[in-house]
Amino acid sequence: MSARLEWSVETMHRLLDVHFSEDACRVIDKNLQRNLNLFRKVALNYVKLYKEKHRQKSTLSHIMLDCLINPLNLKMILSEN
Repeated sequence: MSARLEWSVETMHRLLDVHFSEDACRVIDKNLQRNLNLFRKVALNYVKLYKEKHRQKSTLSHIMLDCLINPLNLKMILSEN
């Protein structure tokens, strides 16, 4: 595996762990683990796309917190993509 590809994998893993505490998740079922991982990646990509278009100076954490505080923000992100 090339160094660049490995770096992108590590970056994605770090984002998933920081924003979703993926390493702390203790789900035993392998299918459920895969599904949760997929949903987390989809959610992270939605937030990244929204950030690129509308809130370039905001952090991913801040945008995700805004969605938790106000569900209308989440609705806006989901309807945007």
